[in-house]
Amino acid sequence: MTDKNDNEQQPDENNPFGNMFGMFFGPGGGAGFGGPGGGSGGQQGMPGGFPFDPAMLGGIMQQLQEMMSGAGAQKAALKAAEDKVPTPDPDVSEETAAASRDAFRVAELWLAKVTDQPARIGDAQTLTRREWVHQSLPGWEKFLAPVQTNMTQALTSTIAEQAPEELKPMLAGASQMFASMSSSMFGVQLGEALGGLSGEVLTSTDIGLPLVAGDRPVLVHANIVGAAAELDIDPKELRIYLAVRELAHLWLFTRAPWLAGHVETALAKYASGIEVDMGRIEGLAGQIDPSNLEQVSQEVREGLFNPQQTPQQAAALEQVQNLLSVIAGWADVVTYSACEALSERDAIREALHRRLATQSSADRRFAELVGLELVPTRLRDAVALFGYLEQSEGAEARDQIFTHPDLLPSAKDLDDPLGYRERRQEAWSSETEIDEALEKILSEGSAEKPTADDADSSAGAADDGDSGAADGTDADDER
Repeated sequence: MTDKNDNEQQPDENNPFGNMFGMFFGPGGGAGFGGPGGGSGGQQGMPGGFPFDPAMLGGIMQQLQEMMSGAGAQKAALKAAEDKVPTPDPDVSEETAAASRDAFRVAELWLAKVTDQPARIGDAQTLTRREWVHQSLPGWEKFLAPVQTNMTQALTSTIAEQAPEELKPMLAGASQMFASMSSSMFGVQLGEALGGLSGEVLTSTDIGLPLVAGDRPVLVHANIVGAAAELDIDPKELRIYLAVRELAHLWLFTRAPWLAGHVETALAKYASGIEVDMGRIEGLAGQIDPSNLEQVSQEVREGLFNPQQTPQQAAALEQVQNLLSVIAGWADVVTYSACEALSERDAIREALHRRLATQSSADRRFAELVGLELVPTRLRDAVALFGYLEQSEGAEARDQIFTHPDLLPSAKDLDDPLGYRERRQEAWSSETEIDEALEKILSEGSAEKPTADDADSSAGAADDGDSGAADGTDADDER
């Protein structure tokens, strides 16, 4: 007869998260399976008092994989996002679409007067919130790929390091499964974050990055109507202003194709220091109800993808935010110049500045879920820099910054916009002096060092001299 206590100790095959994280990260999870609460005989004790049957591990992992990977990370992300999209989410009428197209036509004409027009970009479109999620998700995945990859690597390596010795042989071939699980969990996190943001975004470049394929300019109509009412601004003028700002961003990335890669590199630098906070996971394992898989899944995901920042990561994140601020600052100054004909441009500009500076609940949730705060924290400083260049040297000097990565403003330039040009000239002067000194050293070294041809010539001359001397000696002997 089976004892009741034995039944309570048996792992529940229907609760893979509870079993697996109990094995790995529960109380005493790193100490092996022979400690307090361990089993005896043919079974080894699991942390938390469960006996461990190695034959169960394969089934548990299979359930985890099926539950978390599904048909792919992107599908999981879309489903999670759609569940979070605010409602109602009205369809875009033909009248609204026509008004947006007109706004972009005006924006194109106005922008062409204040900055160089690049190659043609995609056709404009007006989207619902749900459509914005679907069209921007690939762009988000592209820019956040380094974050997702490093979180996956951190998770798999941490599990491999902290797993008890008895499990390591069985886990040796499971890295791909853990990577798939982590990718899907990150996709769900991203989807939930985008679902929340979809109720607030106004265009496809709100954070300064081109997220929609084909560089197609976008307006999210439902949110523009709500923002105009909230800010007490004429919706028609707001629509035109946003269309100009959207085109300005896309024109910038078209004119400087290296810029998107520069942002990706900065994000990769931030992501390289990511570490999974296993202490938090261990705490969660002892607090949550293992019979509630939905709660377990949510708690574990948030623990995995909201790691603690190191000082190095904080510095890297500051670089990302400074770069986003520079992009947003340029677009802001160009947009303001282009929208001179709008009677409410000052009010719109200030309202949008406040909107970016005030972190909404969706913004906070995005940072919590994805582990990254993508905001132009120094927008006003960047605006001051580009405004100064435009007023003192003209639009060409303002736009010249994006002709080469070395010209991008640094944190010091944002601290002191008026000294930007002087610092660049000092840097160029210093670099020129270094190049000239290096060239002089190399040229002097080349002049002093005999070449192979010189050596051959010297050797040949010596041979000739020796021959001549020998010949002369022979001639004297003959005489």
